[in-house]
Amino acid sequence: MEEHTPIIRLYFTKMKEAFSNLSDEEEMAFMRKDRENLDKLGMKAVTMINCIGFSDDWEYIGVEEWPSMTAIEEQEKFENDILEVSKYVEFKTILGAPESFAEYGRS
Repeated sequence: MEEHTPIIRLYFTKMKEAFSNLSDEEEMAFMRKDRENLDKLGMKAVTMINCIGFSDDWEYIGVEEWPSMTAIEEQEKFENDILEVSKYVEFKTILGAPESFAEYGRS
């Protein structure tokens, strides 16, 4: 993969009871810290899908575009060391490279 090719991070999340037990102010502080770091590292949100009422497995699925693998690694370190995200959120991530769907099935 070329260095300038963005990396797509697909994530699946479900909030744990510990997140629900946070006060409104604590929840907002958590999300604000996360967002500030995401913005600092150059993440572009492609979409977020609310699955509540449609799936028992996940509450949200998101697609992010990242400028580099280094930025993703820095975010993952931040999520683990600062936010302690696994305490509050069940999650799964998948990395990949963007590819056009425009010509799929067309001759």
